[in-house]
Amino acid sequence: MDPARPLDPKRLWEIRGQYYDLDPYLAEHPGGRRFLEQLRGTDCTAVFESTHLHDRMPKAMMARFRVGANPNASDTFDWDADGFFGTVKRRVREHFEAEAKQRGLPRDQWRSVHHGTPAFIARLFALWAIWGALGVGAIVYGYWWCALPWGLFAFALGGYGHEAMHAGIFRSVWANRLVALLTLDLQGLSSYVFTAIHVPLHHVYTNVKDIDPDIEVHFPLVRERPEQPHYWFHRAQWIYAWIIYMITLPALWVNDFVTVTTGVWFGPYGRIRKPGLRESLYFLVFKVLSFTLFYAGPFWFHPWPQALGIAALMLDGGGLAVQTTFALNHQNERAMGLFRSRETPRDWGALQVETTADFHHGGWLPATFFGGLGYQLEHHLFPTLSYSQLDRVAPIVRAACAEFGLPYHYYPTVLHALAGHARFLYRASLPAPVNEPREA
Repeated sequence: MDPARPLDPKRLWEIRGQYYDLDPYLAEHPGGRRFLEQLRGTDCTAVFESTHLHDRMPKAMMARFRVGANPNASDTFDWDADGFFGTVKRRVREHFEAEAKQRGLPRDQWRSVHHGTPAFIARLFALWAIWGALGVGAIVYGYWWCALPWGLFAFALGGYGHEAMHAGIFRSVWANRLVALLTLDLQGLSSYVFTAIHVPLHHVYTNVKDIDPDIEVHFPLVRERPEQPHYWFHRAQWIYAWIIYMITLPALWVNDFVTVTTGVWFGPYGRIRKPGLRESLYFLVFKVLSFTLFYAGPFWFHPWPQALGIAALMLDGGGLAVQTTFALNHQNERAMGLFRSRETPRDWGALQVETTADFHHGGWLPATFFGGLGYQLEHHLFPTLSYSQLDRVAPIVRAACAEFGLPYHYYPTVLHALAGHARFLYRASLPAPVNEPREA
């Protein structure tokens, strides 16, 4: 960058109050240029800190791209090395480095040991095969018993797409991109849009009012915060919310078009950079393919009443699995802040553990069918870690929470988590603000 030219913050990346010009580095970035492009013009400190578990090299090389300081910088979060996040990050990094040493790996491979295990990747191919077979049975042959579990397997595959979007499965940018396209996009959900909204907003400002799109998007249909206006129909939201969850897939299929053309996701909650030519082609090809297969496909082979039933079983089941499981992590009495001060913690890691809940730890089978979301708390702290590794990270996080006096929200089973979400929907349906905790 020409030192004589004034700084243009809209073209730069801000980390801890310093401006960086990463244009020369876009093609070399190990996570791909798409992530950096989406963060251009923003304060991406939290994304930088959380996505770089092994951060010595990235921090050392950043000096090459520094072009100035933001005189008006005001950090939302503290990043003290001896604070909660700094401590737990160091301990998790040391865990993986010790594992790499024990396996005799050279130092240049230490940063890849937290990616997907061979068994984890093998399960991905098994899921694809089963999901494809269920789709053929439902769409071509009209078997309801294939249509019914199709959504569960679609969600399990979406867990892999979610992880690939965070660059957690493979070290290769293109391998992760391909998995995201063949899971999320093939089901009709744009991974381009999901990445742009999910990573810099929900993952940074989890459950922060007026910022996190994942909680703001439900209003006015579903009330989730005491400060939100209460309408008469909210009295029944603990009943009808589950029906709304069922239309998640078609609603997102349509809204993706609105987002890529306007740059806005569901009103004012999120803004994205419009995709370039290549991503636009990906977007259109997979939108057409998903509609042809799952929305129109049953009508090619069966009378419309049967076809409508098959499509509804597939898509509504998938939507219910997606929305409900994500709700278990963040929309419950604990994670929504009914047991803490409403103020945002200064330590970014503290915010993540206070606003996220885990459920049903243990075993690869439930982890697979819940899309890894049973370890969502660990995922929020370290989003680039494969969820096949998070069972070993969870004890480190739990111990650090106890040491720093922070909660570790955990529901022992998925039924406990479902009950927690249902209680939350009911309590938020009441017109009076909820101030007194009731959950044991």
